[in-house]
Amino acid sequence: MRTAYFIEEARRKQIIDAALQTIAEHGYTQTSFAEIAKSLGITKGLIAYHFNGKHDLITSAIHTILNRQGAYIRGRVEEETKGSAKLRVYIESSFEYISQNRSQFVALVDLWGSFTSPEEKKAFSDSAYDPCRAHLKKIFRIGVEQKEFTKFDEQSMASIIQGAIDGIMLQWVFDPKAVDLQESSRELSEMFVKRVKKN
Repeated sequence: MRTAYFIEEARRKQIIDAALQTIAEHGYTQTSFAEIAKSLGITKGLIAYHFNGKHDLITSAIHTILNRQGAYIRGRVEEETKGSAKLRVYIESSFEYISQNRSQFVALVDLWGSFTSPEEKKAFSDSAYDPCRAHLKKIFRIGVEQKEFTKFDEQSMASIIQGAIDGIMLQWVFDPKAVDLQESSRELSEMFVKRVKKN
């Protein structure tokens, strides 16, 4: 049973990766089970076996992007001990993951605009931003406990930092030549670490 489970999970991952690549290349509205199946050399029925329609596949794809990025950032942040180093690495590793996975973020931005109902938009916002803010607030508290950070509104600061990261990502998706991710990463990390540290 465990072998069958891992085989199914591997197939789901393969389909999700193919869906993200197809959306990045052709756009959400032009992506169908047929297009995804064609890119993998499989049948539409096999995709339908693993996903209950396009919405289920898209939701799974979004969560996959967010979970992968979150795991990458957490792994990097956990290597540091000081609050300031953790915050710097949070910002830098966010941009590292973005730069290494362009097609995922091109697809994500397209999917971002595919939601039509307020409920879908709220669910996406919660799944995208709640974990980020929680992680940043944990870093802030470590910095405060270490007497390295000054006091500030944690929720607002977390929203501002994540908003800056995503705002730059969005510009880069639309025009990669207009945005230097490495330089943006350096500037943001310098700016925010300086802002939260005690003088």
